[in-house]
Amino acid sequence: MSDEVVIVTGAGKGIGKEIAFEFAKEGFFVAVCARTSENIKTVEREIKERGGKSLGVACDVGDEAEVKKFIAKVSEKGSIKVLVNNAGIAFIGPVSSMDSSKWEETLRVNLTGAFLVTKHALEFMDRGTHIFNITSNAAKVGFPNWSAYCASKFGLLGFTNSLREELREKGIKVTAIIPGPTDTPLWDEIQGSWDRKKMMSPSNIAKIVVNVYKQPRDTVTEEVFMMPSGGVL
Repeated sequence: MSDEVVIVTGAGKGIGKEIAFEFAKEGFFVAVCARTSENIKTVEREIKERGGKSLGVACDVGDEAEVKKFIAKVSEKGSIKVLVNNAGIAFIGPVSSMDSSKWEETLRVNLTGAFLVTKHALEFMDRGTHIFNITSNAAKVGFPNWSAYCASKFGLLGFTNSLREELREKGIKVTAIIPGPTDTPLWDEIQGSWDRKKMMSPSNIAKIVVNVYKQPRDTVTEEVFMMPSGGVL
């Protein structure tokens, strides 16, 4: 008997990793990918050590050939029930000095990556399945020096809203998860003084995703916007 499969991209750390753990606890076979092989194999091993089932594959979601290979491997494991597009990167700096390659890389991973994974996963998805796109409050508000990241997340939210209407009649749900500041390794690489104790926990975001998936089949939560209880940083 084939497994019910959940795909989580960008699952080597942070929110994606915690989402993978949560779905594994629910008994799903969890297929995870990230660009760093070492990170994703560690997540695969941890899921298995906890009694779950997993496949970890190194994959650059912005590379269509790699995405096709990843989805092909996943489809052999069972029926795809959930897709979580979580992979993302951030380059921070003013527009006047930002290298165009960093701009393009941000859009390629954060926006085009979600498009490519969705495009190829849809072949193996049917009525009752669910797509989650992990955006950010940067999909709603512009921040100085975050232009590339905001542009990618605004775009991802637009893609999500359009995709929902496209798939509605096919019975495939599409939800935008819109978290504010969350304590992930992303902040390790960003200059500035950030009070990470005030940020949300990735595990809490993961629990919300699973709870939304568990909602009645005839109901779709289109957006979940969450912020730290203490307010903005």
